[in-house]
Amino acid sequence: MFAKDIMTSPVTTIGEDQNVRRAIEIINASKIGAVPVVDDKGKVVGIVTEGDLLRRISSSNGTRPVPHTRGRAEALGNYIKARSWRIKDVMTSPVVSALPSATTAQVADLLHARAIKHIPVVDDGRLVGMVSRRDLMRAMIDTPGQFAAAGDDALCTAVRARLETDLGIFSKDVETSVKEGHVYLRGELESSVERDAARVAAESVPGVQGVSNNIQIAYRMISRMKPPT
Repeated sequence: MFAKDIMTSPVTTIGEDQNVRRAIEIINASKIGAVPVVDDKGKVVGIVTEGDLLRRISSSNGTRPVPHTRGRAEALGNYIKARSWRIKDVMTSPVVSALPSATTAQVADLLHARAIKHIPVVDDGRLVGMVSRRDLMRAMIDTPGQFAAAGDDALCTAVRARLETDLGIFSKDVETSVKEGHVYLRGELESSVERDAARVAAESVPGVQGVSNNIQIAYRMISRMKPPT
């Protein structure tokens, strides 16, 4: 699944010279939580988020003057963000964006790595949509049926492939069988966490209806030799 499949589109934008109040109106009306900022050519140049606006409120009540210290430049920047009503002064720029062809995994990695909640989807410099954490969560539970393996045999093959590819667990250690979409795991592994990881891997295969985890923990005896006298 790709960004183009889960993005919100079309998205209301705002200009650099518009008022912060307009951004608040857009966020309240769209319920997206962020407004992309575009220039006069339609190119995305920034973004205003709920977080930007909340920080603005929380920092706007200070009455102390900006100090003449080493951190004055940063303090002045915060002053501008807290008090200006011009979008260009308040927006976050540059913008982290994604292509329509980016996979949902790539988008999720970007959101996590940059600690952001929304990402504009841009094609040839122009905004085509927006993906939020909520869109990704929705995609997790709305996976189309065509992505699921069809039939117990195909599902069993998919589970075995997931175990081998993700965890390096092969059929000689864990036997996999499937009946009416329910997966049965039997065998021996070295730890309880590895046993749990095998269950999670099986559960994550689209089409699996449930997992019975009958994997046992192989407790291996370690011989202790008496030290020489």
